[in-house]
Amino acid sequence: MSRLLFWVPDSFMIVAIAAIALGLIVGLIQLRRAFALLGLIVLLLLSGPFVDSLVAYIWSILPLWLILLALPCVLLALVRGAFRLLLGARATDHMTGILAAKGLLWGIRKWFQLFTFPFRAVLRRFS
Repeated sequence: MSRLLFWVPDSFMIVAIAAIALGLIVGLIQLRRAFALLGLIVLLLLSGPFVDSLVAYIWSILPLWLILLALPCVLLALVRGAFRLLLGARATDHMTGILAAKGLLWGIRKWFQLFTFPFRAVLRRFS
């Protein structure tokens, strides 16, 4: 639940506090965990303006090419996090390994085709 709190807007934190209280009443959450989650909510609410201003400053100072270079990495991390949420950690690691191996083989095949193209073109012309 602590990871979900990072995505909750500041104006919606009262609902998160109520959900923690309900979980504590029902017995789904222990007292120590409830206080840890409430501390995280307080930390998020207090650090929100500082993080917003820091992100705005970094966004204004970074060149566009560096942002565009980092964007695919961020998107891949978000997709991998979504699959980790849906499938689990080990299944996502297995899936990532398979996709990386297939991508590497695809790249090697394309490079091989690129380097052998002149030879194939000459052989086609003379045959």
